[in-house]
Amino acid sequence: MVLSLVERTAALCSHVGVRQILQRSTSGIYLGHSVDLGWGRVYGGQTMAQALAAAQHLAGPDRSVHQFGCHFLRPGDVTHDVELEADELSNGRSFSAIHVRAVQKGKNILAMTASFQVPEKGLEHSYQHRFARDGTSLRPEWKKPDELVSVYEHMKPFISTIPEPLRPLYEHKQPLEVRPAEFVPPWEKAARAPVRANWIKCRLPIPSDPRVHERLLAYISDWGLLETSVFPHEIGMWERKMQMASLSHTMHFHRPFKLDEEWVCHAMYSPTSQDGRGYSLGEFWSESGELIASTSQEGLIRCNAS
Repeated sequence: MVLSLVERTAALCSHVGVRQILQRSTSGIYLGHSVDLGWGRVYGGQTMAQALAAAQHLAGPDRSVHQFGCHFLRPGDVTHDVELEADELSNGRSFSAIHVRAVQKGKNILAMTASFQVPEKGLEHSYQHRFARDGTSLRPEWKKPDELVSVYEHMKPFISTIPEPLRPLYEHKQPLEVRPAEFVPPWEKAARAPVRANWIKCRLPIPSDPRVHERLLAYISDWGLLETSVFPHEIGMWERKMQMASLSHTMHFHRPFKLDEEWVCHAMYSPTSQDGRGYSLGEFWSESGELIASTSQEGLIRCNAS
């Protein structure tokens, strides 16, 4: 049965959330549902978003996440739900820190430490290093979202050639629309500069709770970031000999945003790869030129013998 876009949007918002099993004053246990996107293992953005949801539950509604860092320890099993064990590490007047372990079948698959803050006024600036020369707009090579088409539109002509397990991911419109400034087919082997930019927005309205928007941004931040480190090398990301897996991921949240009201641009680049590891950095920018969040990721990019 093919779900409607409304049903898929509701499912995604539920998917990045968790169900409370047990909560004490300084700890809690939550359950997140696993979904198979076609890779045969849990998508890293899912586990990150669910770990963040568990930390948000424990931190409470009066504190907002401003940073998290996590390590991916094992591949997640799509046939099992994820148990998330959250513990409060500190709880001061302004900041609190929470540690979350994502567990399947008694083994850790992810560890996250997230920091929360009571909102306050303070010094503020936003360095416009990502602006065009005129200083009034974002980089022209990122283009405007209304000048671009979605990954769904780009992939439509190739649906019959896409590996069957991955086909559902591309043959239907997804709740989070991704419009690349430059579409790079995942099977293409041409070397290119390790930079990319994706415009992202929810197709339909979602709950106004900012914590839901933060989870969805964490979820989509794992989409394409590590792959940027493969761009300089003449190998397709879908080649059988290519082994890729996230090792660590961090996010800093700078300013409020609404993913269903405005387009955000995830501008990514990879400064280095070595020793079978790729390292990529990213920034989420609003159309109006505000820096919303920053990302970094290191992952395995192993090219095995054919």
